Amino acid sequence: MRRIILIFSMLLMFSTIVEAKKLSSEAKVYLMTVGPYYKDFASIWGHVAIWVEDKPNGVDKVYNYGGAAYGGNFMLKLITGNLTFYLDTHQTLQQELKTYKRAERDVDLYELNLSRIEKVRLYNFLEQNAKEENKYYNYEFYLKNCATFTMDAIKKSIIGEIVYDVNTNDITYRDICDDKFKLFPWTDFLIKLIAGTNNDKKLELEGIFFVPAYMVKHLEKAQIQNRGGVKPFFKNHKNIYDFPDVKLKSSFMDKPIFPISILFVLELLLFGFSYVKSKNYFKVYDIIWFAIASMFSLFLLFTMLFTHYVVTKWNLNLFWLNPLFIITFFLKGEKKKTIFKIITVSILIVLLGFAILPQTFYLVNLLLAGMLLLKTLKYGFLYDRFNN
Repeated sequence: MRRIILIFSMLLMFSTIVEAKKLSSEAKVYLMTVGPYYKDFASIWGHVAIWVEDKPNGVDKVYNYGGAAYGGNFMLKLITGNLTFYLDTHQTLQQELKTYKRAERDVDLYELNLSRIEKVRLYNFLEQNAKEENKYYNYEFYLKNCATFTMDAIKKSIIGEIVYDVNTNDITYRDICDDKFKLFPWTDFLIKLIAGTNNDKKLELEGIFFVPAYMVKHLEKAQIQNRGGVKPFFKNHKNIYDFPDVKLKSSFMDKPIFPISILFVLELLLFGFSYVKSKNYFKVYDIIWFAIASMFSLFLLFTMLFTHYVVTKWNLNLFWLNPLFIITFFLKGEKKKTIFKIITVSILIVLLGFAILPQTFYLVNLLLAGMLLLKTLKYGFLYDRFNN
């Protein structure tokens, strides 16, 4: 048994020596960061990749975990959890830079302060990942993207551990989304609708590294610690492109809150008119809204139960976008009134307890919940008043 272990150890050592020949002592490894592109929702986070340069061996390769293989319909596949990405290695640095220059995106290069062995480990890891059978992955909002895979590759190559200047933060997934999605208000509205209670939990420090800007901010102050001592994480930094900041504009009338506020006021007027007249004049309008609520409740259930996203789990928006709306289309009489009463109570839980529930409820959602409350009251607790 000892002989087998000895032979296996010698093979590993020989393998390391052979692999080390792939990179010379002049090899350099860089973390490349790319600024956001605000004309495309998929690019508002920014981007990161790894560039390996070894002139003696003719190596000039960018390892980009942002290769897209989803074939269109980005938003639909994003929300349903069917986005496929891959590790792209077809570009040299100059080819990558041409793309970002045309888009006027900032680019920075940070040289990783790695030993030759660590560079070889990283290079081999990336080459193994780049194989056809390994390079594809299923995208996840915060846990599986270009930044998380890049950071994972670097950490696996380091001999020792990364030491940060701080170890905690007060940031949640929801904080980051609220900051990043402002220019896409309707997409923002949809994302916030499917985001459950996990979005409001404070993250560990590396949990925010899916945003390149946060990653670099902390890595610039980080150190690599091992038996040989402590060294800075980055060796040096070079800015390649620094374009003028984009002036971001956002109009109130472009946001969902604008039309939904109008609809809420309209609902108050219709409810008041029907209450005074003791008759429900707007049943068709209510049915349309119940149908919309039913579809969205099924959508929320799907994202919560059948997608792999952690952040869509335990979504309390289902209290007011209640799946019980669907049942009301198939019931009559007292059973139907009972279901509407249950839905009414469910909505009231949100409207009265939104400040203490373990999930953030936005004003636009509360307005929609208020509209549905006024409608369900007419078919439940106030049925007799509206049907004299």
